[in-house]
Amino acid sequence: MNARTQAEAKALPEVPGYQPRAVTQAAFAPDFISRMAANDAAAAPERHEIYHFVHKGLRAAMSDALVRLGRVDLDSAVDRTEVPAAVADLLQLCREHLEHENNFLHTAMEKVVPGSSHACADDHMHHVKTIADLKTRLDEAATAEPLMRERAFKVLYRLLASFVAENFAHMEIEESANTELLWRHYSDADLLAVEHQIHAHIKPERMMTWLRWILPNVTRQQRAVMMRGMQAAMPAELFGGVLEMVKPHLSEVERAALVADLA
Repeated sequence: MNARTQAEAKALPEVPGYQPRAVTQAAFAPDFISRMAANDAAAAPERHEIYHFVHKGLRAAMSDALVRLGRVDLDSAVDRTEVPAAVADLLQLCREHLEHENNFLHTAMEKVVPGSSHACADDHMHHVKTIADLKTRLDEAATAEPLMRERAFKVLYRLLASFVAENFAHMEIEESANTELLWRHYSDADLLAVEHQIHAHIKPERMMTWLRWILPNVTRQQRAVMMRGMQAAMPAELFGGVLEMVKPHLSEVERAALVADLA
């Protein structure tokens, strides 16, 4: 046995009686992959996906908060202030989002198929509790004494990671199963009307927060369509505020593309 083989044997010791499970081509793909493929086929010509943009924004906000929490400088008073604030902002977005879904999308689902929203509503109840638990842990980490600080932030990080993982799986169910149900019973005009109801429910200052996460985290083409629509519908001063808000969150190439797309 050469040195490399010996090193590998130490790194990967054999476990008596254990055989790794073989992966066969006959293995079933997860259900959500099948549903996603079915939805893609059903969406030709393109149907309106009511969850798509807001979930892109949420995934970006969740990923950003989790990464920042994982690399926080515990000796920096600035980091110990700004990073917990970013997590708190994320939790606020999550609270608002599940309320929007409960009040508008689940209502639309229940009107056509009673009981169809129950599984997601149960998830939301669990998320409400988890958000409260995270807020408690967040407060503890932000005020922890130096000797307890690393442990408090580590616990918060792991809890947030679990919450993000649950939400990523939950959002895929909504984008697959819930979207299929909504497409079956509602026209795109109906879904746009529900979306407009949600937007009308959001206060202007909170809408800017949502746009801060959505606009930088969609494709160039999606961002161009969305911002052209705002440019046409908003007073110039208000649209200028949106434009200045989003620019710092775009790369130099993305900013140049947006200027060209809005010209």
